[in-house]
Amino acid sequence: MALRKRGKTGLWHAYFRTVTATPDGRIKYAATTVNLGTADLREARALEAELMRKNREATLHQRYLARVARLERSASAAPGSPVGDPLPVREHRRVRLKLKDWRAAAEKYRRVSADTAKIFDRFVKGAPCVYFDEVTSDVALRYLQEFYGEEGKGKSFNNNKTALNSIFRVLLVDAGMSASPFAAIPNRRHEAQHQRPFSEDEFRRIYQAAREPWKTAVVIAWYTGLREETVFNARWDQIDGDVLTIMPGKTARYGRAVQVPLHPEIMRRLADLPHENDYVLGVLPPKRRNSSFHQYFGNLLDGLGIVADARGIVNFNCFRNSFITRCDEQGLPRHATRGIVGQVSDETTDLYSHDLATARRVQQFPTVDLEKTD
Repeated sequence: MALRKRGKTGLWHAYFRTVTATPDGRIKYAATTVNLGTADLREARALEAELMRKNREATLHQRYLARVARLERSASAAPGSPVGDPLPVREHRRVRLKLKDWRAAAEKYRRVSADTAKIFDRFVKGAPCVYFDEVTSDVALRYLQEFYGEEGKGKSFNNNKTALNSIFRVLLVDAGMSASPFAAIPNRRHEAQHQRPFSEDEFRRIYQAAREPWKTAVVIAWYTGLREETVFNARWDQIDGDVLTIMPGKTARYGRAVQVPLHPEIMRRLADLPHENDYVLGVLPPKRRNSSFHQYFGNLLDGLGIVADARGIVNFNCFRNSFITRCDEQGLPRHATRGIVGQVSDETTDLYSHDLATARRVQQFPTVDLEKTD
């Protein structure tokens, strides 16, 4: 049995197999879906447990009825004569789903984020299996240890395990499996690395030393708090006037877009950018997905002497911390900040505020003089 959230209402559904006995005593299996009618995970798990208990009782009862039917047919046969029909054999429909066909099967139920898709495609290439039901817990653990078992890779180990487990849980019924092979693997310990905010002076120095497209990218990140991936994947058709509506890759699993009011400084820079393809920054070198692209910003920080300290590490996403810090300093309500950056609250995990009127206060944040020199 497995739990999944379905539909726009976000209600939990239970998926499990039921067994029935035909009049001739055969046992047949069928997949069943039950709407639990609740969006609360704790309540859904309790209801799932009750359904499993009833399902076990029903299975035992059906097996009892099948055995009674076989005995009655045997008793009705003439003494000394062979039983007319052979005893029925349990019919078990075997469903075998290939690992390479995972995407089409999973997207029948939910949208899969780009990060999760990348992780599962990598697993398909690295796993020594063809079918889902060939992946045991031992196979799953060996894969994680081989690729993410090194010291210092605890976070990668846990993130990959979680993503792979999420796909297996969605496809349990399609693959004819009872449990995900990744479910029983414990997380590894790792020390969380927190990012620190950039100061205004550091932002100015980064801007002055960077080349395009990073100059424009850091301005967008400073005034929106969006992650590197989201900044470089923003498209022109997502901008309506002075508002960017986008679904960040990290939070795509919640299926909710965020609305980002664009600061006048961003609007001035966008007006000067060419519209040669779908991406706002897509026409500017270097390419957005090669290794030198990702290494460039780290090398830039090293060259400027902007390094980690007691407050945390430094990378592109420190602009996110800087933006949230300024939102707090300017008294912007936290629900409005979450609505801009796609940050989940402590109480809800799939709902962002669309209080755009309040969020527009970020458009009045002070503009940094980026040409100033010491």
